[in-house]
Amino acid sequence: MKNILIVCTANKTRSVMAMEAANRIAAKSGADCRFSSAGIAVMGSRADNTAKKILSEAGIETAHTPVSVSDLDLSVFDEIHVMTERQKTALCSYYNSEELEDKIRVLDIEDPYGKGETAYNDCLDRFKEIYEKYING
Repeated sequence: MKNILIVCTANKTRSVMAMEAANRIAAKSGADCRFSSAGIAVMGSRADNTAKKILSEAGIETAHTPVSVSDLDLSVFDEIHVMTERQKTALCSYYNSEELEDKIRVLDIEDPYGKGETAYNDCLDRFKEIYEKYING
């Protein structure tokens, strides 16, 4: 089974939406992969309310609790997907690992936080598109 970690800043919005969308697509297609998520600078103890609402409207329920990358063993992941180049740089410098750098894929997704529900919907649509292609080719 392929094990993929999706990382954003706080693990409350983007990575949660991406993880839930990717796992749903993988389950529907029978893909042998599992997606988890974490944040670089976790604050708080629950997913963003607007992200949860947008996911719910898409038929995806989540009871996600934010997780810090520093609490994980990153070596167990086959790939790590980050939202920005800055997050890639932060992870690589924090862990000082060339092997980690080779595992990281930058998705280039802007944070919808504070930009209204349309931005969240657009973000979720983008994740669906990315992971549909990633999982199903």
